[in-house]
Amino acid sequence: MTGDEAISPVRALRALHAARRSDRASGLGGRRVELDGGPVEVLEWLSSQGRKHDNLLVLDERRSVTAGALAELLPDAHVLAPSLDDLGWAQRSEVAPSTSIPAVVQLLDHFSIERAVLVGAADAADLAVAVAGAHPDRVGALVLVNGGIGPSEERAGVTEGTGSGSRDALSGLRVPVAFLFGGPLAESMGYTPASVRATTSWLRHVDAQHVAADEHEQFEERALALVADIVEAQLAAVRARAAHPATGSHRVITPVDDAN
Repeated sequence: MTGDEAISPVRALRALHAARRSDRASGLGGRRVELDGGPVEVLEWLSSQGRKHDNLLVLDERRSVTAGALAELLPDAHVLAPSLDDLGWAQRSEVAPSTSIPAVVQLLDHFSIERAVLVGAADAADLAVAVAGAHPDRVGALVLVNGGIGPSEERAGVTEGTGSGSRDALSGLRVPVAFLFGGPLAESMGYTPASVRATTSWLRHVDAQHVAADEHEQFEERALALVADIVEAQLAAVRARAAHPATGSHRVITPVDDAN
């Protein structure tokens, strides 16, 4: 994908309606799952079809809004959104990865999930990258929003705690990655089409797209619509790989690809 491609008005409208209904999107509500490191609260939305491979794990501080909207857009998906605080990631300490990564894997085990598509936003995108790097067999694909590739080169020296190490981690990943950026947070990170292109040009498995928007809310609505489309395609790819491991596609299938 390129950063200049138009956003489908149908997808944008679909996301707008989902965002407005997200406060009513409820699966089983909050569940407390006992893990080795302690209890973790998880928001869960059940798949309407009960498909075994359609599993989506959302890592985001605004998990109820993000996961709720995606659950509305993807009714066939089984959506989980754990508390970052309970996972130990919100502390952002040096030991956070050693506790948070095993907690995510235990969470997948608890729900009998063999492989999931991970959506990581902002700081939590670094956790998504870390999980995929440590356990690539458990991750079907990554969708990162305004995070996970570290700050831009011009911001790297002045932006602290933004996961600059994730950029190196991305280079060794064996799973497809979609990276969406835009809005005020992208500006604060120094993400521009040019800077992101410079960062991802040598990462062939990372497909970046700039989500152009005039206002913050407009970015969120458009980004959620694109995330849903990408996740939907990746869930189909995960099912294909499960059925035919030797022939299943491992690249990101974008909405643009589907239109061709």
